[in-house]
Amino acid sequence: MSPLQTLLEQPSLHDVCGTAAKRARLKDTLTPTPTTKVVDGDMTLSEGQDLLMEEGRVHVKGHLLMEEQSRLLVAGDLVVDGNIVHEGYDYALLFVGGALAANNLLFHGEVVSLGGIAVKDVAWTYYNDYSTYADLLTARVVVADDRSEAVDVVRAETPPIGNSRDISAALGQVLHPQAWDAYTEGSYAGLARLLRQGKALLREG
Repeated sequence: MSPLQTLLEQPSLHDVCGTAAKRARLKDTLTPTPTTKVVDGDMTLSEGQDLLMEEGRVHVKGHLLMEEQSRLLVAGDLVVDGNIVHEGYDYALLFVGGALAANNLLFHGEVVSLGGIAVKDVAWTYYNDYSTYADLLTARVVVADDRSEAVDVVRAETPPIGNSRDISAALGQVLHPQAWDAYTEGSYAGLARLLRQGKALLREG
């Protein structure tokens, strides 16, 4: 059984990814292949789908769209030219053994990156049953709604960082009007729809 298959047996990755030391030990067990997998266009995981990718680099040229109870585990780096979207209130897992990069991230389930997370615009996670695990998360805007994130260092170009209810005034200055309308309606589905359509969440500049 490969290390990625072993992770699939875990109900949650908190016990193996909850600290930097645990993440480093886990990374040492991974053996990504020296190959690159390129996905032209969007990559969609349907409800309940599990997908293990042993490549050292996976490049998605569109969006990564994950439905309820789907799980994607990548042994190496994952680069998404578009957005990563999982909207809902049921479990999903995105595990990356290397570095994770995307334009935007909207995620409800568990997100793990053993090589750090770099998001160009907005990293928005929500729901307190799950968490995000990484040594470093960078983005222009970082929102974590009702979550206790296990990220050692968070860097955002536009502080403050935190729960959207606590930083709503700052969000109102940077969110695109369409995204602001979705947020004020309490609609993660609305935000997800904008991202699936490739619409910007932030104002220009």
